[in-house]
Amino acid sequence: MLSKQKLKLTSFEIINLVLSLCTIILSLMFPKLNKMYGGGSLLLASIVSITFIRLIRIEFRNLEINVLQAHIFISIFLGTTLNFYAILPDFDFYLHLIFGFVCCILSMPFIRYFIQKSNLEINNLKISFILFMIFCFSMTCGALWEIYEFSVDTLFNLNTQNNSLLDTMSDIIANTLGAIIFIVFYPLKEKKQDK
Repeated sequence: MLSKQKLKLTSFEIINLVLSLCTIILSLMFPKLNKMYGGGSLLLASIVSITFIRLIRIEFRNLEINVLQAHIFISIFLGTTLNFYAILPDFDFYLHLIFGFVCCILSMPFIRYFIQKSNLEINNLKISFILFMIFCFSMTCGALWEIYEFSVDTLFNLNTQNNSLLDTMSDIIANTLGAIIFIVFYPLKEKKQDK
């Protein structure tokens, strides 16, 4: 049974749900807007992420949930619905850069869970081991995303990878840079909190 706290939606989850429904309603009222795909994608991604976070036994903090929802907003609402991919030429690269950073933040609930399940004390673990795990999580998410893009392109005859190895490699490089940026600054944040 889910606790009341776990059932409560964060502000970003509510924003994404409202935006997706408004986009769908506007698309139905004004078909020339042609925003149904973006609104539907935002609704689907929001519902899947909300459901996943509520059903999984791992505890996500509000900050982690909001970071995930903010990334969904940037990638789907800004990218797909408002067509930032066409407006800003390097939007995809920066999105994958942010994705690397976001995945590092999203690794935290999993790391906390497995440390707790193993009866370890997080303070007894070396920071280099934790940073390595964060980096591996982010890189795995990036690789899985590229597998998803390839699969969708192959199965549905789409073009999310722009028919380009360059696009895929740029995405992986951007994801790696995002993870590295997080790993460089994370120990600095921890040192400030210790003071």
